[in-house]
Amino acid sequence: MNSFVGDKMINKFRLKVAYKENKITIDVDENITFKMLSEIINEKLLLNKCKFYEFIHNDQIIDSVNKEDVILKDYLELEQELIYHTGLKSNPYFIKIIVWDYVIDTDDAVIKKFMKLVKKMDQEKPKQICYLNKAQRKFIDTVLKDCYDSLENHSFGGEYHYRILRKGNDYLFVTLIYYMLDDKYELYLYDSMDELKNKLYSYLITFYDTNRAYFKGYQGSNRNIFVLYKNDETIIPGEFENIYNAINRITHMFNSIDSDYLFAGHDKCLVYDFADDKYWIE
Repeated sequence: MNSFVGDKMINKFRLKVAYKENKITIDVDENITFKMLSEIINEKLLLNKCKFYEFIHNDQIIDSVNKEDVILKDYLELEQELIYHTGLKSNPYFIKIIVWDYVIDTDDAVIKKFMKLVKKMDQEKPKQICYLNKAQRKFIDTVLKDCYDSLENHSFGGEYHYRILRKGNDYLFVTLIYYMLDDKYELYLYDSMDELKNKLYSYLITFYDTNRAYFKGYQGSNRNIFVLYKNDETIIPGEFENIYNAINRITHMFNSIDSDYLFAGHDKCLVYDFADDKYWIE
């Protein structure tokens, strides 16, 4: 999130709140607790005498009157839908909340400074544009996280190459590089051996150990994972199925094959046919 020391700049979530026929929009500081959010909503809906509250997301209670305080920015994301209960625990009010937008509330001097900073960043790295819908993003974020977890289960360093087959036919060529000093993984995906030799990748998937920002390509809910398509683009809908299947195959390979084969040598290539789960070294 953006901040300027010494300047008046506050980051806020814009929430759409619906209770029966009442629909309101509120902007709340990202640093407040869910308890404070409960008080704000109750006051707006004239329910300010209610002490019981709980916030639910995906059937999980993320905060309630019996829990320790949870800060909004530690949990909320755009497009999230929450259920908020208040009133009597035995018969609570049922209130729906949608995280609608993220806004910056500041004075003119700070916003000018902010826009100047953004312009400078835009010149260095293009804006991230996400063309995938919500369902696609959820699927791709899950398989990317699974792939990252599979890599972290192994101990290796340097560069390795893989040739993935489907029923004996070339399916995908992969280069994996792990940078120990940066604790960073790079997966380069190629459609052919010629493209691999010429380093003309179709996708570059980068896994960091810490959160990053202002990066080319696709960045999903896992803020340390990035996908770059064709050198400087994000994932596009027409390529969604291809990248989804490719990541699944790669993850299965790293989960099912012994490390002695996966990391046999920097000058060798592991060949893996996922149709019959056979593999060998070239």
